[in-house]
Amino acid sequence: MALKNEKLTHLHFYYHNLLAGPNVTALPLNPKDFNHPAGLFGRLTMADNPLTLDPELNSTTVGRAQGLYGVASRTDATFMELFNFVFKADGEYRGSTVTVLGRNHILAAGIREMPVVGGTGVFGFARGKVHVKTHSFNTTTGNTVVKCDVYVFHY
Repeated sequence: MALKNEKLTHLHFYYHNLLAGPNVTALPLNPKDFNHPAGLFGRLTMADNPLTLDPELNSTTVGRAQGLYGVASRTDATFMELFNFVFKADGEYRGSTVTVLGRNHILAAGIREMPVVGGTGVFGFARGKVHVKTHSFNTTTGNTVVKCDVYVFHY
């Protein structure tokens, strides 16, 4: 396999984790009792969230964040996340994916960081990091918009 020169690509988008409303994109696999002594620890959610260029859900869709996240801490709001960012918009990234696997302390102030562990298509042999920051969170519905900057090395 002949590899070209490695390059760094910066991708910027928002993902919409919708737990409520007419177009739910995230579904708890094992709903937990909020009054349980362990709280939400162990709750798993499968997601197929839209990726958009702007924070508004009706802005241009560039792909989907497909994967699984679970509450991985008994003491704070920390998720273990496994996502494929699947690019569907026309252009050079169409059909390619970036895979992210890591810890996300969702209530931490500022930017959180997770590793890029792989990719396909244009992003074959990918490595890098993802910076995420909560753009908006609805305390009633749990719906969340997350700003996402992906820095990915690939060939």
